[in-house]
Amino acid sequence: MKVLKDRIEEIMILITEVANGNFDYQIETSDTGDEMDAVIAGINMLGQELKSSTVSRDFMQSIYRGVVDMLLILNPDFTIRSVNESVEEALGYRQDELRGKHLSILLTSEDVPKMVSLMEQCRSQDKCLNKELLFKTKQHGEIPVSCSFSHIRDSHQEIDGVMIVAKDITELKQNEKALRKAKRKAEEANEAKSNFLSSMSHEIRTPLNGIMGFTDLLLNTGLTDTQKQYINLIKTSGTTLTKLLNDILDLHRVEQNKIYLEAIPFELREGLEGSLRPYRHLAETKGLKFSCSFDASVPQWAIGDPTRISQVVVNLVSNAIKFTEEGSIDVLFKSEQLPEDEFLLYCSVSDTGIGIPAGKQKMVFDSFTQSDQSTSRKYGGSGLGLAISKKLARLLQGDLQVISPLPGQQKGSLFWFTIRLKHMQTRQPAQQEVADDSNYRVPEGKHLLIVDDNEINVMLLQTVLENHGAQVTTAFSGQEAIDLVHAQHFDLIFMDVQMPGISGLEAARILRQEKYDTPIIAFSASAYSTDIENSLASGMNDYLCKPFEQSDLLGLLRKWV
Repeated sequence: MKVLKDRIEEIMILITEVANGNFDYQIETSDTGDEMDAVIAGINMLGQELKSSTVSRDFMQSIYRGVVDMLLILNPDFTIRSVNESVEEALGYRQDELRGKHLSILLTSEDVPKMVSLMEQCRSQDKCLNKELLFKTKQHGEIPVSCSFSHIRDSHQEIDGVMIVAKDITELKQNEKALRKAKRKAEEANEAKSNFLSSMSHEIRTPLNGIMGFTDLLLNTGLTDTQKQYINLIKTSGTTLTKLLNDILDLHRVEQNKIYLEAIPFELREGLEGSLRPYRHLAETKGLKFSCSFDASVPQWAIGDPTRISQVVVNLVSNAIKFTEEGSIDVLFKSEQLPEDEFLLYCSVSDTGIGIPAGKQKMVFDSFTQSDQSTSRKYGGSGLGLAISKKLARLLQGDLQVISPLPGQQKGSLFWFTIRLKHMQTRQPAQQEVADDSNYRVPEGKHLLIVDDNEINVMLLQTVLENHGAQVTTAFSGQEAIDLVHAQHFDLIFMDVQMPGISGLEAARILRQEKYDTPIIAFSASAYSTDIENSLASGMNDYLCKPFEQSDLLGLLRKWV
């Protein structure tokens, strides 16, 4: 009896300890395996289960308190079981105001079906899903939230509820809105800049066309040597202004990703040598030695953009000549074979000029920048050539770098660039020699129409065409041009693109709709590729940009008359 009494007292102590939360308190069972041992074992097990349950509860409470985002626990019917303090703070509800209420109390009418659909997906796919919703506050406001939905399962892996973690993304949405606004403003500013540059290009090129054109005509009249010198100075100044305008437009095109690179077959060696011939003469006139050499590895033909490649080379060479007072300019071309019929063209331009201080070598590739203000005052230039060349080299899948001074010397610079080109699979036929334009005559009886609202441009183009034997009629508006075409036959039309009233583009479209097939040349001061594309799309056949070179004009006459 005494043993039984002692065992009962031990059991009572065990029950009391467990009831007081001391779940680790246990007593040993005897070896008899009787009913008392079974009771003790059961209470010991109950203590461990209660310990586990309490730890889980405390763990969940710590999560509730520790989660900064809103945390909601729903029952399987989407009624709210519990929420954390973040929900109370963000939405203004107390927990007892939400407990037992359907989640729809917090959702907009548009978001309720979205939530139901999302929960069906969550159930069928058995994974956590995310969705942006709007939570309603007690004060009838709305908060944008990013929600993560997941099911809660019980010990039997049955769905016991839903857990929602909701992050307030009000600040994120405000930042996105501000970013969209800033992007829209930047796009509007870029559009305004593009329109400004296009307008300024047109407005500057139009008088330049008259200056350059009549300068050429004057040079062919009886002038004294002094007069010829003055006229050549005017022409040089006009050429410099044209180059500056082209550089500004090129820089803008590159920055706006509006440079369209060609991939056409061209004669690589001859093309590069041809583009450098004027600069060889310029260097020799300045008393500089000039050499241009090609390594045997450089192919005769290639596929790429010959205009842009020559532009980079010419920019480097003209810079070298500009900043070199004595010594030499050396240009070297090499190539390196790449996989899949490609090769890397390497070009270096070295000079014995003033050189570039080490701390200012990166600066020379910045737009409108030279290494020193005194350099700009002494040698002139806009500081655009190198900036454009570096951007073009990178567009051509290469790069442009500088070394200065030359190794072992105190001055001089070496600029080098690489570009990626493709080999020609077959040799191209030799190009025909360009005909002598000075003796060209428009075939007898050919009647040409000039349409432009600027009288100076009309007078210039009419004079040049008549000097080459053309019969010319003039018009000063799109409507006048249409009326003239209706009344008589023309063999070629030069049409200004921008005119008041019916523009050149509209006039071309009207004539094409009326089945008139006379070739039309767009004659415009707008130099963007989109302007050329718009002209061709309107039904025009070709393009002549102001200010024009007589060689370009006569080339069009040979092609279309």
